[in-house]
Amino acid sequence: MLSVAVIFFTFGLGAWVIGLYLVGVGANPTEDGADPLSTVGWIEVIVGVILATQVFVLVQQAGGDAAILTLAGLVVLFAIFFTAFGVALVRGLDLRPIGNLAVAVGILAALYVTFPFFDGLLVFQSSTILWGIVFLLVAGFTYGMVPAKVLGYALLLTAIWGFLPVVYLALDLEWF
Repeated sequence: MLSVAVIFFTFGLGAWVIGLYLVGVGANPTEDGADPLSTVGWIEVIVGVILATQVFVLVQQAGGDAAILTLAGLVVLFAIFFTAFGVALVRGLDLRPIGNLAVAVGILAALYVTFPFFDGLLVFQSSTILWGIVFLLVAGFTYGMVPAKVLGYALLLTAIWGFLPVVYLALDLEWF
C-alpha cells in the first residue's frame, strides 16, 4: 500500500504545483528575471520520474496480481505524461503536442474505471474520472480553448482529491 500512497501523493503534488501557477500564485518572474514556469517544469519531470520508479515497485510487488499490474499500467501513462510535460515546460517547447498526449492519456485513464478489478473502489474510480476530465482540460488549454484559471482550479481540486487516499492509508482506514 505504500506504493499506492506514494503514487497518489505524487500525482497530487504535480497537480498542485501547476494548478497554483495557472491560477497565478507564484507565476510572475522574479526581479532577476527567473521564470517560475521552468521550476514548475522541473518539478513535473521529478513527478514523472518518481511515478516511473513506482511502476517498477508495483510490478515487483504484484506477484502476478492482475489488479496491481493493471494499476502499474495506469501509472505508466501518468509517468510518461508528467515527464513529457515537464520537459516541454523546462525547454519552452510548444505545448500542443502535450495536449495531444493528454487526450490519449485522459481517455485511457478514464477507461480504467471499467476494469472489474476496481469495482467498488470509490476513491480510485472517482480519482480516475477526475484525472480523465483534467487531461481533456489540459488539451483544451494547450489549444487556447480553456482558460488557465479554469484548468488551474481543476488541478487544485484534483490534487486535494488525490491527497485524501494518502490520509486514509496513513490512518489505516478502509475507504478503498
